[in-house]
Amino acid sequence: MTGSLDLHVRVCHGDPLAMAGLVSLLGQEPGFHVQAGGRPDEAIVDVVVADHARALSLLASAQPLDLPGGAGGFRVPRIVVVTRRPKEGEVMQAIASGVHGYVCQDANPVELMDAIRCAARGGSVYLCKRTKTLLRHDAPRTGFTAREEDVLRFLVKGDCNKGIARKLDISASTVKTHVSRICEKLHVGSRAQVAVTAKQRGLVRV
Repeated sequence: MTGSLDLHVRVCHGDPLAMAGLVSLLGQEPGFHVQAGGRPDEAIVDVVVADHARALSLLASAQPLDLPGGAGGFRVPRIVVVTRRPKEGEVMQAIASGVHGYVCQDANPVELMDAIRCAARGGSVYLCKRTKTLLRHDAPRTGFTAREEDVLRFLVKGDCNKGIARKLDISASTVKTHVSRICEKLHVGSRAQVAVTAKQRGLVRV
């Protein structure tokens, strides 16, 4: 991924050496305006580069927005996680929480730059090569039944319970039961998280 997108990036990392290295590295990238530490100001910061813990903290403390018509919402920063030792559970937790990228500290610097630009553009979640390999090969077996696999495939496509029931010729209540079991096996709490998890771990082909 290339481009001359002018971006304001803030680095928030608990490891002082890692933070210094990231600030130095990102500061050399054309078009990147880098700030170190402190609380991100979403008015001027396009992307936050953070460690796993700080990323989740920032997402949890997202500020509420006053939207037209009284609609609710939150100002959620676009965050790219940089970590030394990725763990499958932590990666999935971060994705479910709303991070836009997950990169290992030993990744190719180009991957980090690409992750930041992808996050700034609002693209899909960016995973570095090592993280993709982790999710593809090291994830624990889910133990889906054949019927659960059928339900999962349609769920990821965005079908509702009634639609899945019609296609599989079963009742909507049965589909609901299968969805609940799928959530339990993937350790997630919603249909949306099931879809994200299944896609990122390559559990289905759509």
